[in-house]
Amino acid sequence: MGKSKKYGMNTKALHANKRFEPISGDVMPPLHLSTTYINDVPGESEYFYGRVNNPTRELFERTLASLEGIENYEEQHAFAMASGMSAISLIAELAKPGDNVVITKDVYGGTTNYFSKIIRERSVEVNFCDFADTEKLDSLLNEKTKLAWIESPSNPSMNLYDLQKISEIVHGYPTLLVADSTFSTPFITRPFEHGVDIIMHSTTKYIGGHSDTLGGAVVCKDPELHETLMLYQRQGGAIMSPFDSYLVQRGLYSLGPRIKLHSENAHKLAEYLENSEHIREVRYPGLKGFENHEIAVKQMNYFGGMLSFYLEENISQEKFWKSLELYKLAVSLGGVETLIELPYLMTHDNAQETEASAPIDLIRVSTGLENIEDLIEDMDTALNAAKK
Repeated sequence: MGKSKKYGMNTKALHANKRFEPISGDVMPPLHLSTTYINDVPGESEYFYGRVNNPTRELFERTLASLEGIENYEEQHAFAMASGMSAISLIAELAKPGDNVVITKDVYGGTTNYFSKIIRERSVEVNFCDFADTEKLDSLLNEKTKLAWIESPSNPSMNLYDLQKISEIVHGYPTLLVADSTFSTPFITRPFEHGVDIIMHSTTKYIGGHSDTLGGAVVCKDPELHETLMLYQRQGGAIMSPFDSYLVQRGLYSLGPRIKLHSENAHKLAEYLENSEHIREVRYPGLKGFENHEIAVKQMNYFGGMLSFYLEENISQEKFWKSLELYKLAVSLGGVETLIELPYLMTHDNAQETEASAPIDLIRVSTGLENIEDLIEDMDTALNAAKK
């Protein structure tokens, strides 16, 4: 794909760095499973060893970097990891003993647990705070702050933060701003355009898109930082497998249209819930009454497929769960099917005793691609059946 042209996001997803097989002429890139490659002469080959590089993984890494706005994506590619948690751990390697890290209070439970129980054991100070309280954030930053970690929207409360404003505060110190963009993907928000230094994704979610692959990814802007992270990835070894790379690359091809429909369905579901007498509060960036709606309008192309809400006290949770048919009670998110969960006891159960515990009665929905009329009818039936 010619780099001189400014292609749209869907075109980039389909054509960035795609090579055609010289022998077979495959239109879609094949799956490369080999772990080793022939050298022309000793030490000279484009590919060396499967842990270091692989054509299938490389295609995904370059395509994702292109979507995130990296112009030199062939050289400054993303890093495809074995899971979202291994992507988190890759970035966390940047924090050395004596450094400190500041993290938004409302984040994925695995992130909270990892930094609270593992990174702290490495003599790294870890602080959690609400990044909306910019004075508090600024008070926790200093010359030893290596990372400031943000989710926007946050998991599971859907809090939004002004990324540009946060980046200006963070960059008053020698600190890297990291954005977990799993909920957004590059089709909703491109964090580099708002001052972020490192982007991470759990590719298990929207990028994979079908609840059948496990992976993570990291993208960075700075060339020197890229070299450091590449060393950590290759020597740490927690790389994405060729088959998972094939699946997430396939997911990128349809990510744009899927995100559009996920967002449309979630918006309509949120509007229904907002008007339901059985719901105490709905948290969705697209609702005009949502406290962070103006931030959403400024930095999101779509409002996303995730939402959360609280039931009124006259609704039995147990009856509610049992009355749902289309909504599957399960962890994870971003697949084509609609999932619903109680984070406090599911995705965030290991963070209950930490500074960033999820609200005990908050319900999270990952809105799928079903007909929205069917999703609303199923929700309405379950709510009415769950009246105490």
